[in-house]
Amino acid sequence: MPSFAAGSGKTSYPQRTSELTFKPIDSIYQDRLRQFIDENGHYKDLMLPKLYTKETLQLKAKPSADDDVASVNTSYLVLKHWAAPGLSKPLFKDVVPSKLSEFKLFNAHDTFGPAWSSHWFQVQMKVPESFINEKEIWLVWDAGCEGMVFNKDGKPLQGLTGDGERIEFIIPNEWYESGREYTFYLEMGCNGMFGTTKPIYDIKKCEIQVPNLQAHALYYDFWILSDCSREGSSPQKFKAREICNRIMDTFDPEDPSTVLQCREIAQEFLGPNVDSEKVFKEKSLQKINTVYAIGNCHIDTAWLWDFATTKTKIARSWSSQLRLIEKYPEYVFVASAAIHFKWLEDYYPDLFKEVLKAIKGGRFIPLGGAWVENDTNVPSGEGLARQFILGQRYYEQLFGFRSDIYWLPDSFGYSNQIPQLCRLACMPNFLTQKLSWNNVDVFPDSSFNWVGLDYSQVMVHMPPDNTYTAAAHYGDVMRSVQNHKNLYNDQMGMLLYGKGDGGGGPTPEMVEQLRRVRGLADHAGGTTPTVDMGCTVKQFFDKLRDDTDDGKKLPCWRGELYLEYHRGTYTTQAKVKDLMRTSEKLVRDIEVLASAASIVNKTYRYPHAKIENIWADICLCQFHDVLPGSCIQKVYHNDVWPLLTKVIEKERSIIKEIFLSVNNAENTASDSATLMKINTLPWNRTTILPVDSIPHSLQGYSQNGKYLAFTGDLVMLPIKQIPKYASKISQNANGSYILENGLLRAVIDENGIVKSLVDLFEHREIIDTSKMKGGNQFVMYSDTPLNFQAWDTELFSLGKFKYVEKASSIRILESGPLVSSLEVSHQLSKTSKITTVISLAAGDDTDVPPMLKFDCNVDWDETYKFLKVQFPVTVSQEYANYETQFGITKRPTHYNTNWDIAKFECCCHKFIDFSDFNYGVSLLNNNKYGGNVHTNVITLSLLRAPKYPDPTADIGKHTFSYALMPHAGPLGYKTVRAGWEFNDRLDKACRLPLHSKESILSQMSNLVTIEGDKNIILSNVKRGEDDFDVDGDGSLINSLPVKFNGSQTLVLRLYESLGGVSKAKITIGHPIKKVLKTNILEDALEDITFDKNTNSFSISSKAFEISTYQVVLA
Repeated sequence: MPSFAAGSGKTSYPQRTSELTFKPIDSIYQDRLRQFIDENGHYKDLMLPKLYTKETLQLKAKPSADDDVASVNTSYLVLKHWAAPGLSKPLFKDVVPSKLSEFKLFNAHDTFGPAWSSHWFQVQMKVPESFINEKEIWLVWDAGCEGMVFNKDGKPLQGLTGDGERIEFIIPNEWYESGREYTFYLEMGCNGMFGTTKPIYDIKKCEIQVPNLQAHALYYDFWILSDCSREGSSPQKFKAREICNRIMDTFDPEDPSTVLQCREIAQEFLGPNVDSEKVFKEKSLQKINTVYAIGNCHIDTAWLWDFATTKTKIARSWSSQLRLIEKYPEYVFVASAAIHFKWLEDYYPDLFKEVLKAIKGGRFIPLGGAWVENDTNVPSGEGLARQFILGQRYYEQLFGFRSDIYWLPDSFGYSNQIPQLCRLACMPNFLTQKLSWNNVDVFPDSSFNWVGLDYSQVMVHMPPDNTYTAAAHYGDVMRSVQNHKNLYNDQMGMLLYGKGDGGGGPTPEMVEQLRRVRGLADHAGGTTPTVDMGCTVKQFFDKLRDDTDDGKKLPCWRGELYLEYHRGTYTTQAKVKDLMRTSEKLVRDIEVLASAASIVNKTYRYPHAKIENIWADICLCQFHDVLPGSCIQKVYHNDVWPLLTKVIEKERSIIKEIFLSVNNAENTASDSATLMKINTLPWNRTTILPVDSIPHSLQGYSQNGKYLAFTGDLVMLPIKQIPKYASKISQNANGSYILENGLLRAVIDENGIVKSLVDLFEHREIIDTSKMKGGNQFVMYSDTPLNFQAWDTELFSLGKFKYVEKASSIRILESGPLVSSLEVSHQLSKTSKITTVISLAAGDDTDVPPMLKFDCNVDWDETYKFLKVQFPVTVSQEYANYETQFGITKRPTHYNTNWDIAKFECCCHKFIDFSDFNYGVSLLNNNKYGGNVHTNVITLSLLRAPKYPDPTADIGKHTFSYALMPHAGPLGYKTVRAGWEFNDRLDKACRLPLHSKESILSQMSNLVTIEGDKNIILSNVKRGEDDFDVDGDGSLINSLPVKFNGSQTLVLRLYESLGGVSKAKITIGHPIKKVLKTNILEDALEDITFDKNTNSFSISSKAFEISTYQVVLA
């Protein structure tokens, strides 16, 4: 048997204790930690904040504003001030030296304002001799508003934010060497990072400081350690808390040397290299998860501030990032929106040169590929394409490369054609995080393949921290793994850090914190992921692609990325949406007409520069707060409405110039002019138009001298007969009105409700009156969303509404035979009214079915109301069709799941169609973007009345039109064409010369024709971006090298509109040298065979494919 006798070995463990210890109470020892770095707490003089600063010299109040500089120089800081007139924002070159004589001494307690004004301060500084040998000397300036530091020569150096954020500026050594005096300048804007509510500002701090850099470093150490001590229940957490408490026990505010002792304790957990970039070169204990930290600065091009303020925000933010690039070798910064670079180039050229240098060094990286970070719900398909054309061409011209990622972290939902457009613009990657804002469902993926309407795909990463403005705390890094929804095959998360929305970008504190989180992962191990800095976004996506076998291991999401939030943005600020659709339509007209005129009329030059500038202004107004309607009042009243109104005036002027050139080229007398209308749509049209005066020879074909019927391709001439199905109106015994034209019969009651709409050919009733009184039913909803007024409309609003029931007046306006119409007025409330003209035009056997049209004029003055119009129809189907960019989006008409419920308000463009397999109804509109189909009720959203951020949003007069168009069969090309025609109303007829088949107008009419499947839409015709013979004077973007040896080219954009493989033949009315299929940037993809004898070529299109062809003319 072995012996178990007590051992005789020695041990240090005492047999008895004279001290009874306790287990620390977690909550108490945790709560204690916040005292150590609290700058405003009761114990701040006993804690670390006491040692943040070694010495300070403050700006002092002066005895008199008349004192000269010499008498006050003992303060070491002397300020002089100049206020810019009004709300102007002059640049340095406009102020110094020309305004220096107007600068006045500024006392420490003086104020400046008002809100949005601009102010310049001259600072005369003399650093005390005792400061000169210090490692860093800071200017600390806090005026509670944004500003920027300039050197004496006007070089922008760094932005200042105010209210405690980014208030320190490291004074360059050369400013104070040898104890000399130095003069520099500060520009201050009277607004905070997020707009302003203050009329007057003052200088809260103006100091020269010698910082205790080791105390500040200990702050960063302690911040990250205390952050870690709150994380979960890992052993790491308790070790971090123990170290923090040891630091607090070691620290002595009367003995600065204890700061270094405390730092040594911190380094037990963080390692020795957290004060340099060396920390990122250590081998990490964490083997699996990596968080790639990307510095970024999201600057809203307008939001709670105007465009002019954004220009200053860009300069302030990016100058600050250049200083970080200088200070931190590992730091990389990304910036999106080509227009921001353009504005910097135009307004701050010296700073732009510095940025260019940093770009060449690979540390400042332009990305995004678009002109602005745009909305993708409301712009037209061509509008989205032009975002990429402008953005990518600008990047290519200025920087020599294109972006490979569409960067859109903060837009309000994403069109299902974005993947295809991205691939056509050379961007295989996409980034957003906005779907984390869903207020109904949780989006299931962080990294995935987004598959668009035509099955094009882009690789998507949504940063798992669910923000693009992370503060780079320990928790941000942890969430970048913990929230990641695809860790089973993707162990990488991107962390986007930096002050954003109002600009600013990363701060030195953020970089310091990330250094420490990396040190913690390397030395403490546990669950902390490895932080990687210096990685670019391209490198991140390349690695993601490598790790997932080119995305094959990632899940796919097909169709739109619908944001379950901010649904009110389809409707808010109706005027900007109306101006947008009008300007997009007119610039399309210009491109079609100018392309044709420049080819058939050798004296006319295609106005490329003017068109490019128009598109740039349109694309600017597509920014994701501007077009959705979520900006402050001054953005719309002072910037956007005037800008788009001016765009439309320019567009109409250019169209006049085109026809003036035609007149001059024809060299015909004015008395030979013919009454006509120009149609830029690529098919023959028949329509009825108002005219100013009817020629004697046509007076028999018009009622009351108001209308004529026209037909034709480009040149539409009057029809010398009444269309086959004349329109008429009558009133029956019960007071209802009957409008009919042999194709449709509508019954309108005395309140303007459509009680019946019958398709006379199909013998089909369209209106369902079983649960509602009828169609054209106006409904006023209570609209009180939970959070963001201009952005949101909520589900519960559907349960609180009132029907607008009684008309205040109704009368017959026109009685045929071309148009029959009623005018109906409704008092929507005590303060709002609407007048609607309901009309039915004469019909004919054309590709566009007859429709019942509604033209509305509204005087709107409401608070928290939402006006909609509804049509209950006799169709039953699970899904409705919404026209969106270059295609159709199907959405449910039921509420089976939360995903279905969340789509109670949807985005549409020119129409909503609700069809079963053999019959359907289309609701067309000319400037609306919101609607819904539920069960069998088609709803179009008309006007909202939020009060924040613009208390006047939508108040005023509005005009809009919609039409109900029944049709046989399911959704087909006739509805698509009807949508285009309804939005190309042609206005009034004009007089132009047309005297022979060889006339210039006739040649223009035959320049491009398309035959074949009618669901292929020729949506745009333009000249090549780099053609040699266009007028490029004043271009935003200098032409890239001329292609095709000086030949003229035509660029044709087409799309398949319904979702099926289709074919067509395109004929060019001019000899052809070459045909290329290209992407939207006009890079050649393949040669297309063409027939030299007929100057034609055949095309085949996949479902919902967007195709671009460049035709090189002989």
